[in-house]
Amino acid sequence: MKVPYSWLREIVPGLPADPTEVARRLSDSGTYVEAIHQVGVADASNGGGAAFKVGVVRELEQHPDADKLKVAKVDIGDGELHQIVCGAPNVAAGETVAVVLPGGTMPDGMRIKEAKLRGVESRGMMMSERELQLSTDHSGLMLLDKDLEIGTPLNDVFPIGDHVLELEITGNRPDCLGMLGVALEAGAAMDVDLIDMSPFDVDPTATGDVSDHVTVEVEATDLCPRYMARAFVDVTVGQSPLWLKAWLARAGMRSINNIVDITNYVMLLTGQPLHAFDADKLRGSKIVVRRAREDEPVTTLDDVERTLGPDTLVIADAEQTAVIAGIMGAADVEVTATTTRIVLEAATFDGHSIQRSSRELGLRSESSSRFEKGLDPYSPSVAMGFASRMLVEICGASLVPGTIDVQSPDGLDQAPTFEMDAELPSRILGIDIDDADIQQTLARLGFGAIRGARGWAITVPHARMYDVTRPIDVVEELGRFRLEQIPSELPPIRTGGAVLTRLQRLRRLLEDTSAGLGLNEVVTYGLVGPGTGEALGNPEETVVRLANPMTVDHAEMRTALFPGHLEVARRNHAAGTSDVAIFEIGRTYYAADPVGSTGADGLPRYSAERDVLALLVTGSLGGARWDLPGLTADYPAVAGLVASLLAATGIDARFGALPNPPAWVHPGQVADVRAANGAVLGWVGAIHPRFAAQAGVDADVFAAHLDLHAIDAARTLQPRFTAYSEFPPVMEDIAIVLDDAVAGGEVVTVAREAGGALLESVSVFDRYVGDPIPAGRHSLALRLTFRAPDRTLTDEETAAVRGTIVDALAQRFGAELRG
Repeated sequence: MKVPYSWLREIVPGLPADPTEVARRLSDSGTYVEAIHQVGVADASNGGGAAFKVGVVRELEQHPDADKLKVAKVDIGDGELHQIVCGAPNVAAGETVAVVLPGGTMPDGMRIKEAKLRGVESRGMMMSERELQLSTDHSGLMLLDKDLEIGTPLNDVFPIGDHVLELEITGNRPDCLGMLGVALEAGAAMDVDLIDMSPFDVDPTATGDVSDHVTVEVEATDLCPRYMARAFVDVTVGQSPLWLKAWLARAGMRSINNIVDITNYVMLLTGQPLHAFDADKLRGSKIVVRRAREDEPVTTLDDVERTLGPDTLVIADAEQTAVIAGIMGAADVEVTATTTRIVLEAATFDGHSIQRSSRELGLRSESSSRFEKGLDPYSPSVAMGFASRMLVEICGASLVPGTIDVQSPDGLDQAPTFEMDAELPSRILGIDIDDADIQQTLARLGFGAIRGARGWAITVPHARMYDVTRPIDVVEELGRFRLEQIPSELPPIRTGGAVLTRLQRLRRLLEDTSAGLGLNEVVTYGLVGPGTGEALGNPEETVVRLANPMTVDHAEMRTALFPGHLEVARRNHAAGTSDVAIFEIGRTYYAADPVGSTGADGLPRYSAERDVLALLVTGSLGGARWDLPGLTADYPAVAGLVASLLAATGIDARFGALPNPPAWVHPGQVADVRAANGAVLGWVGAIHPRFAAQAGVDADVFAAHLDLHAIDAARTLQPRFTAYSEFPPVMEDIAIVLDDAVAGGEVVTVAREAGGALLESVSVFDRYVGDPIPAGRHSLALRLTFRAPDRTLTDEETAAVRGTIVDALAQRFGAELRG
């Protein structure tokens, strides 16, 4: 939006001559000024325009040495005639012209000097409209009104120089696409008043009725909630006044003729586009507002033939399209020099429809850029009034009595009215604003504000009805003009900072420990292929299926993490990496959740969503690591990883037989994982080779699943400190023979309980089956570590504890000490 500053000062006289401060305050209040441009004569109002005068050609002679040049004697009111050589074809004695004297600087930067043209002195220049950047017309001199006083500064006749503010208007402020909206913003920002622009309408002077000249039928009321039309007769089409041309040029529009220029001027003034028809060219004297027919042709004012579709709104006469509604008119009904009767249109169109049609046609205009933002339905009456007065005063037109005003059957949208709590502005903005200031700011913006006993009764102006709808919006209006008063303070800093939850702390601990054990973290999809849940043994009703999956491979929520880890292993093997050691903490999902049941992944089911730590290893556990050479991934190694992870949380892991192991694990290499109190934490074991092969992994695969919620419930949050003994440990190895049904984890548990305080640790380091061990039994080797905190243990003390352990194992499992 380009705003000629001289025009803005006409509406808001209290603004300073220099626009810099106005631009700053407008930007601060939300109407951002991108740039300030100097146009026309520089500093025209402060000395730069002194050389530009109104003059009269008193004498005119042919140049003695040039057929196309004439020598004029021009009177500028200073008591002498100034000789100026001119080549314009329309120069004539008695004409009033615009003159620039030597010393003046033209808008293009050229400085006027005394000169000789073909031997004749010339002391100045008579100017065309193009030379003053009013239009592109350079066909002849700019001829002025003969009633002007000779010697009048040209800047007093029309703005020969100006500043233009280039505004960035946001989509919610179509009111600022008109000078009146910008004037309200500037008045509020600078705390000055606007001029009273009423009355803006005019009384009819012609005879008859508007229906004698045109009728209106609105078929597409959903796309055109209001359509107004007036008729004018005795219209004289011609050039616009220079002041009108000047402001249009400063706003970026070119002058066409006085009728079109008036519609453009009023659009720039109010933000409401208008359109003028040559009434004699409207077939059937009828206007129909309808959707275009399929492949309907129209030739627009830019002489381009376009094809329309039924999504485009058009203004048609009785036979064909006359205007692409809100975008551009057709050449058939445009106003020309012979026009004497016009029909003036002012309407409201659906913004989305105009935007869609403009985009589809590749055609944007000043009109469409306003309509597509959503204009209020009350602006047409305001714009119609301004335009009517200008048509009468500038074009000599006579207004025909009556105004056609077709409105939506549902009525026009109403501007919001609501109550605002009296304390709301101060509470939100953090500053005190007295009632008088609130009322004055809102009044300058066009709001109605009446103070009551409990608060304010707010009436929103029509131009803001789609932007301001709630009390908080009014607070924003008050606050944006007081940004300098609002204290800029940093929010108070919380010294404690954010606090992680128990589960978050556990998650981080397990992530760090897993990485420290040489595992690589992965993140796999929570969605899996159809049938995966049932293939893992889950009942159909417990699987969460997507109603509209993005791909067939992501059709249901996962019930376990290891199928995704098998896919990671497959991809690594395919890329030549056989050593895979990964972990992930993720969620599993179930549709139904009988509390306390056990899922197909071997974990207890406490809720529909569970956080799970899953491990998977193949090949060498150390991979390429130099510090873990040749550590083959097997069942004991993975069990050791699980024990180390749980030890980091303070849990002493216990391994036991997994009841009813699922089909996807190796039945001889699987165990459940429990805490010391017997709580089930998860499972560890080998994936069945057949299941791994189905997933594309041709190698031994070992995995574990641990439930974070169960771990959190079983762990000790307060670690117990045990002082390190400065005395040496005593380590002894024993081998016992047991039935095959006895699990090594149970043996360790019993030995630990029997050893008492002097047994520091016990671990299994070998298992042997074969001669001379009888069939159905096996040999288990235990390493016992003894230590006392206050002395070095004697052989007698360690032998006594060792005997107690052997007796306990014999009593519990029938174990025999192997010789």
